[in-house]
Amino acid sequence: MFGVLTYDAYHLALYLLTALAWGALGFGFLLRGADAQALYKCCAMFGLALAINGGVLVLDIFRVIPHYEVEFILLVFGMLVPAGMFLTFKAALFLSKKSLKGL
Repeated sequence: MFGVLTYDAYHLALYLLTALAWGALGFGFLLRGADAQALYKCCAMFGLALAINGGVLVLDIFRVIPHYEVEFILLVFGMLVPAGMFLTFKAALFLSKKSLKGL
């Protein structure tokens, strides 16, 4: 039953992980602030995930780009970019706290 992972199941998982990565980044913004701007950033991150997934899905369905490019786009823009943004914000927060301790 769970033999070979087909192309469709693999790409469905990539689309889901892309949406989860951008959604988690937006939820992190929402947890850092309790104002309307934090909610706006959260919704913007989820909207960006939907735009990336929707655009790549249309290109994938109409076979405009090959499968390996779909995988590359989803891995880079879907998982590496949000992870890099998270680590950048985390490092900036750490450095700002460290500089405040020095005062």
